[in-house]
Amino acid sequence: MAEQSSGVRSSAVVLVAIVSTVVCVLLLRGWQSLGNGVPDVPWIAIAPLGLLILLVLVSGWQVRRYARFRRTEDKTAKAPQRISPERSRGTLVAAQAAALGGGALIGWYLAIALLRLPNADVLSVRDQAIRAAVCAGVALVLALAGLLAQHWCRLPPGENDDDDDEPPRGISYVS
Repeated sequence: MAEQSSGVRSSAVVLVAIVSTVVCVLLLRGWQSLGNGVPDVPWIAIAPLGLLILLVLVSGWQVRRYARFRRTEDKTAKAPQRISPERSRGTLVAAQAAALGGGALIGWYLAIALLRLPNADVLSVRDQAIRAAVCAGVALVLALAGLLAQHWCRLPPGENDDDDDEPPRGISYVS
C-alpha cells in the first residue's frame, strides 16, 4: 500500500500558532526590557489578510470546480476552463502557506494582545489589545481558508494526471 501525502494538518497549524505565540511573547518581552514599547496594530492590518483569504479561496474553488467536473458522469454540462498542473500545484502550495502563515500570524497578534492585557484598563491600551485580538481572529480565518483550499485541491485516488502515459493535452509551454 503506497503512502499518500496528506498535506498540512490542522494539528501542524495549531502547533505553529502555539510556538509562534510563545516565541513572540518572549521576543516582545525582551524588546520591552530594552525600553521599547509593544508594536501598535493598525486596523488596516486586516485588509491584506482579507485579500489573502479571498485569493486563496477563489483559487482553491477554481481547482475544486475543475477536479469535480472531471469526476461527474454528466458530460453535457459546460466544462470549466482547464487548469494547468502548474497552476494547481501553485494553488496547493499557496493554500498550505496560508495555513501555516496564518498559524504564525495568530501567534504574533495573540502575543501582542497578551502583552497589552495587564494595562487594559487604559483605554488606548485596551483598544490596541482589541485590534490585536481581532487580527488574530482574521489570521485564524486565513489558516482555515488555507486548510479548506488545500482540501479542495485533493484529487480522488486514480484521478492523478501523472499516472497515465499520455502526454498532457491543452497545455502550452512558453520557451
